[in-house]
Amino acid sequence: MIFSTTVQFCLGQTLSWGEPVNLKGKAKMRRFLSADSSGFTAVVAQYKTFGNPEAFVEEFRLPTMESVNSYTARTTTGEIETLVVLGGKIYALVVTNDSQNDRIQAHARLASDPAGKKDTIGSINYKRVNQKGSFDFVESIDNTKLLVVETPAYEKYKMEEFKFTMFDSSFTMLWEKEIKLPYLDQEFKIVKNKVDRNGNVFLLTAYKSLVSKQRQQRGLPIKNYTVLIYNKEQNRLKEFNIRLKDKWVSGLNMEFNYSGDLVVGGFYNVSKEHGVSGTFYLTIDKDSLTTKSKSLNPFSDVFLSGFPLSKKQRIENKLEDFYFDHFVIAADGSAFFTAEQYYVRTTSYYDQRTGVTNYTYYYHYNDIIVVKMDDKAKILWTRRVPKKQVTTNDNGDYSGYAVVPLDGGLKVLFNDNPKNLEDPNALKPKPMNNPQRSRTVLVSISPQGEIQKSLLFSGEEQETIIQPRIQRRVGDDALLLFTQKSRSFRFVKLSFSD
Repeated sequence: MIFSTTVQFCLGQTLSWGEPVNLKGKAKMRRFLSADSSGFTAVVAQYKTFGNPEAFVEEFRLPTMESVNSYTARTTTGEIETLVVLGGKIYALVVTNDSQNDRIQAHARLASDPAGKKDTIGSINYKRVNQKGSFDFVESIDNTKLLVVETPAYEKYKMEEFKFTMFDSSFTMLWEKEIKLPYLDQEFKIVKNKVDRNGNVFLLTAYKSLVSKQRQQRGLPIKNYTVLIYNKEQNRLKEFNIRLKDKWVSGLNMEFNYSGDLVVGGFYNVSKEHGVSGTFYLTIDKDSLTTKSKSLNPFSDVFLSGFPLSKKQRIENKLEDFYFDHFVIAADGSAFFTAEQYYVRTTSYYDQRTGVTNYTYYYHYNDIIVVKMDDKAKILWTRRVPKKQVTTNDNGDYSGYAVVPLDGGLKVLFNDNPKNLEDPNALKPKPMNNPQRSRTVLVSISPQGEIQKSLLFSGEEQETIIQPRIQRRVGDDALLLFTQKSRSFRFVKLSFSD
């Protein structure tokens, strides 16, 4: 399949389009598996009449955006857990059940060769067939190493334990370490994990007894988060307790900055209730594993006045249903973190004639909060980006947003109701509730926090609709996006210029 490129120039952006990709049957784009200046790889779930969907892999060349290879990742035994990129090659990680020896095993092999050489990279013994334990796989940020985390089957009164095994890009074991923690298994949850270039392991954890009480997809505020860092050279596990006195953390994320230090940031609330009252931020030195900087910043009355709040919310000085989404590190050391107001509303109708209950799901993706900090963790500004997206029974595929930092500012993309261009700063924007009639907008936020809003695509280009949560940065000034119209997929590279 050969793809040609259509290039359009508008408003300081260059759009490079690939030709439509048509797949037979039901298919759903999953993610960009890899991307750099030479090309990118996309993974599409191809659904079958029976059984689990298959992973269809398509490789593209840049800047021409032509397809150079495609195949379906299959396995002759077990289930494909995920696909990873190591040393420039794509591997399928497969989990099999060895029922004769009461164990599950993890294996790695080239994704394009289901009958090829298979490396065993993990094994977990179990006592009960319905509780086998689980594997987690984490690529290092430079895609030269793979961490395999083995977590034994859950036991109610057992203390938390798991095993780390680090492999190089050829699946030669570099080291292994068993970790035992003074937390009950039922109270401990790994929220996020990362591996740096040196093979150091970073875990963002929380107490599961609090997390399990959540009623919504993204959860209630949590009192105690912990960052666990395992340094192989020092053979040391260090723990950072992230506790804010008399406050509850309502969202956390972590990322490496350009110096290799770990940056942790998020939102907090003054009570256990849903909502955010301010932001906090800290930096952990990559060498000494000590805190370099930290800050705590409540939302100001001026900032909160830009939201359509209820009387109770204004009295309590908080925003509700906002959840952490992106943590973006810019080349100059500054950082942005963003949140989006999100919730799902469900209605049901019982049909007495058929005895069937019908459910309708309303997906709400509303305003965005953008916070900018300098390289010393000082809050420079906080802004609201007005947005209202309400769609029905579509999993919110065309809702949400994408971000990319540029020249000290931030670019934000999302599908909007075209009437909002008439008043881009409206306190209550008109809802985007029909993706087929939406327009993709580009919100440009300057280094000083000034906001401009414009259309990203021409009317002809808008025939296909972006799914903004499926995106991948390429370098410092470009973004790969996925668009869809019916069963036709189309990729576009968005490059920014002065």
